[in-house]
Amino acid sequence: MKYIAALLLIITISSVFAVSESAGTCGMVFLKMDYSPSSAALGGAAVGYATGPDGLLANPASMAYERETTVSTSFGLLYAGMSIGSITAQREFGFGKMGLAMRFYTSGEMDRTDDEGNIIGSFGATDIAVSLAYSKEMANNLSVGIAPFFVSSAIDSFSALAIGTDFGALYKFDHGRGRVGFSLKNLGTQVSAYVDSTDPLPLTLSLGASYRLKGLPIYALAQGDWMSDAGISSGFGMELVQFKPLYLRVGYRYRERLEGELVEDELFSGLSAGFGIRYKDIWADYAFGHYGVLGTAHKFGIAYDGF
Repeated sequence: MKYIAALLLIITISSVFAVSESAGTCGMVFLKMDYSPSSAALGGAAVGYATGPDGLLANPASMAYERETTVSTSFGLLYAGMSIGSITAQREFGFGKMGLAMRFYTSGEMDRTDDEGNIIGSFGATDIAVSLAYSKEMANNLSVGIAPFFVSSAIDSFSALAIGTDFGALYKFDHGRGRVGFSLKNLGTQVSAYVDSTDPLPLTLSLGASYRLKGLPIYALAQGDWMSDAGISSGFGMELVQFKPLYLRVGYRYRERLEGELVEDELFSGLSAGFGIRYKDIWADYAFGHYGVLGTAHKFGIAYDGF
């Protein structure tokens, strides 16, 4: 337990003093979005938890501890008319667990203007990423995973392509009560550009942990992240399992807040909550997140976990 406390302290301190000098320097930032409703409700702190059919989106190493075959889908309504979604599937083979994931992002319609600012039409943006994942338990309670992916991105009449890979590791301890996870995501490059030059992918390094509190029906989660275009941030979450098959979740994701006249709109920025329902082999999840002045997000998911 003392190791989890130390991790929580390190994550908290690093988040408070984080300053990014590279904001806005990467392309295809939709790869950083949280597509899992359960993870989103827990402050995005799922690298060291990553359970369920869509756990591979947070950490590909988690597949090694899931059922033989699972499928899931999710959909999210974000601020400013944006939407996201995902489909995942995984299956056990003799050499390990294989998974397939598809993620998409759409911006909705945006105004097209001329040089004088007059609206002359509309345009949109659409991004799609397809991943092929592999995971295996390499040693007792230690699994690793890899998920190479291909990305297609389009903004109006411009398009770009990219390839990359996610890596992950997950270790279970204290008879499975606790987990520590690590991931390195979006290690790759654009292979074609929207215009003349390519942009780097948003490389993300994450370390997280979860623990079932002794004597309490609660899982506590914490995660620290370093992003090449946003510096250091952190997320925290708690999942209450007392009312199974109903799971209640709450979380917080640290973000830099705006000041001045917009400070009141930032009051609840970073807060999230949600719930999950398990009926036999069917999983249903919902998450609500507050993004300050940008608005709120709602994410829904359904999965089958019983093949």
